[in-house]
Amino acid sequence: MKNILLATVAVLSLGAMTPAFAQTTTDANAAVGATAGGTGGAALGFVLGGPIGAVVGGFAGATLGAEAGVAATTVEYAGTHPVEPIYIDGSVDIGATLPADVTIHPVEGDAQYGYVYANDRVWIVDMQSRALVQSPGYLVPQATADFVVNNPVGTVNVNGDIVVGYQVPADVQLTAVPDDRTYSYAYINDRPVLVENSSRAVVWIK
Repeated sequence: MKNILLATVAVLSLGAMTPAFAQTTTDANAAVGATAGGTGGAALGFVLGGPIGAVVGGFAGATLGAEAGVAATTVEYAGTHPVEPIYIDGSVDIGATLPADVTIHPVEGDAQYGYVYANDRVWIVDMQSRALVQSPGYLVPQATADFVVNNPVGTVNVNGDIVVGYQVPADVQLTAVPDDRTYSYAYINDRPVLVENSSRAVVWIK
């Protein structure tokens, strides 16, 4: 059984676009951190098994594509039935359409939506149009979290508690995670934190 991780995520404000896709697989050892429900968030959580390993997923805050109105049971199904993560070339966001060669995994009891794990996020997909309609959160690879813990750097002290969603100030130096294009890390107030590169938002705290 893999180590247990707790991961949650901040909302990213991204513009919708339809990129070019190329499907490749990534490390299947991953923890999921997510948001669900409307802008106020929802107290959902799940345990993943299968190819992802044993992890704990936590939901907090808002989600990308909350206006789609995807049922919480559909989001929970995507979390409790892990699939092999893939990587899609280019920017991926709400409204992008998946090509025919990307497998969309069905949701039991919801014929309208399926899901994929792509580019370090969980995505809910409209089965008819193949469009990405919601993302309930990030996938944090086990190897990435392990690297952050096993390779400490000098700590930066800031006032107050650091929580998931905290945006790391621009003057705080982030350290790259080898072979991971999504995350960097820092030690803040003596705690290792994983940071999403484009938003500088904290997505995981040890």
